[in-house]
Amino acid sequence: MASTAMDDQQVAERSEPGSLYRWYVVAVLFIAYSFSAIDARVLTLLVIPIKQDLGLSDFEISLLQGFAFAMLYSVAAIPIGRLVDSTRRRGGIIVLGVLFWSAMTVACGTARSFGQLFAARIGVGIGEATLSPTAYSLISDYFESRRRALAISCYAIGYPIGGGLALVIGGALLTHFTEMGGAVLPVLGALSPWQMVFVVVGLPGVFVALLLMTIREPERRELAASDQGEIPAISQTLAYLREHWRVYGVLISSISLIGMLSIGVTLWYPTFLVRTYHMPIAQAGLYYGLLMLVCGTIGTIGGGWVSGRLMRKGQADANMRIVLATTVLKAAPLIVGPLMPTATLALLCMGIGTLIGQGAQGVMIAAIQDVTPNRLRGQVMALTLLMVNLVGLGVGASFIAAITDFGFGDENAIRYSIALAGAILLPVIVTIIVMGLPAYRSALARMRDERTAVSTS
Repeated sequence: MASTAMDDQQVAERSEPGSLYRWYVVAVLFIAYSFSAIDARVLTLLVIPIKQDLGLSDFEISLLQGFAFAMLYSVAAIPIGRLVDSTRRRGGIIVLGVLFWSAMTVACGTARSFGQLFAARIGVGIGEATLSPTAYSLISDYFESRRRALAISCYAIGYPIGGGLALVIGGALLTHFTEMGGAVLPVLGALSPWQMVFVVVGLPGVFVALLLMTIREPERRELAASDQGEIPAISQTLAYLREHWRVYGVLISSISLIGMLSIGVTLWYPTFLVRTYHMPIAQAGLYYGLLMLVCGTIGTIGGGWVSGRLMRKGQADANMRIVLATTVLKAAPLIVGPLMPTATLALLCMGIGTLIGQGAQGVMIAAIQDVTPNRLRGQVMALTLLMVNLVGLGVGASFIAAITDFGFGDENAIRYSIALAGAILLPVIVTIIVMGLPAYRSALARMRDERTAVSTS
């Protein structure tokens, strides 16, 4: 019993402000998120060789990039979210997930048909569904609200960094294995260059899993009245969301549409550079990957830093203010960029749009955490990610492809499809956020009152 008390005290100390251990946890989770982005996004640079080898259309490729990945990712996230809310070993969930999605990434490299590649991509999605609901729950218990947005933003930069590395590393690997003419591996047999890329990027997952095993369980903080008793069933969580539909409707719909646009554009921009400006695949991957690495990282960290500054000045709704501002400011470069006469100008516009737009990534998640009871955070985030992936990843990738294939009927018109996607979606997102700000402020006040009541009782 004494040993247990000492362990709990040590965990609590690590979660106190100023502790280095909590930033170590963020760093480990960031590494896992980076590798998840690499495994998920490396297909972006392999579109052309996969199309040639398997004889696929843009729309079929979009299903591999979006729907296949999002389909069971979204479904698996719900039971995983409930497990996150109830278990005292949240880190173990991610360890198993990393091992599974890494194995499925390698399986992508063995695929020899659309169906096999589709099934392997589904497996990658299932494994990656374990990461973010668990990571957000852990980070929220290691950091108080005024520091939470920055901590989540530090985790969130794993996506642009991993996505950028997927293009840079993927391009280099594709060039290397193309010069080799593919490879022949034991058991797997002869593999083409694009298949070898999947195999290589999937293997480091074992080392990431070992690193994640060092994460220790924090105390659950910011408990409100609704956090007492048993973990709510999914039906109770849905009932809670319905009761507070005004705030969650705004948060979930806006983050889903933001994801739909950003994911769709990210997935198709390298292909746009190749088709429109005849840029070599490896060069498109290098330039766009570096753009994501630099601009995405600065933008994401900047958003979290600005959030903390505004909250210290008493602006409790700072997170949603930042989301609104970044959505408005990124509109022009995202819409105009694909229409530029040169690849340099197109990349410059995309760099500006990414720098501004990524400022919303971490703070948007923090906004949801701030208005959600601790014992519901895993399930609420799982349901949020369900919508983000169904709408953002599932529809986002196919939305641009559908405009290209079924609207223009010309794959070289992809630049107009990307511009149209921004022109259609950005005004809708701005309208939703503006109309929902009062409900968000009310929800923040309600949660503050509930937590105060519990702490004084």
